Amino acid sequence: MHIITEVVTMKLAVDITRDAFVSIVDGLEMNFHSKQPGFIDSELIYDEKNDTWIMIQHWETAEQLKEASRKIFEDSAAKSFVKCVDPKNVKMIIAPQLGVWK
Repeated sequence: MHIITEVVTMKLAVDITRDAFVSIVDGLEMNFHSKQPGFIDSELIYDEKNDTWIMIQHWETAEQLKEASRKIFEDSAAKSFVKCVDPKNVKMIIAPQLGVWK
């Protein structure tokens, strides 16, 4: 069985420090994503040159990922994250993982 990988690129809608946004994402991961069925892990990356944030998540199924994506706009634990992100500058790629090399 292949897990589902989601890659989200985003820009922020508010002017906050990098540390403040990392703290918000930490809260999102601990209080929202990690409690969703099928969530495996996530990673946050910042591309300073392009002022772009990249979140990589792994899920057991695409259906579980889609349900969590729907719920993120309704859950109080995700509100501060949702407020920070500029919805016009969010791009998602959702695809099955084909291999892992370590």
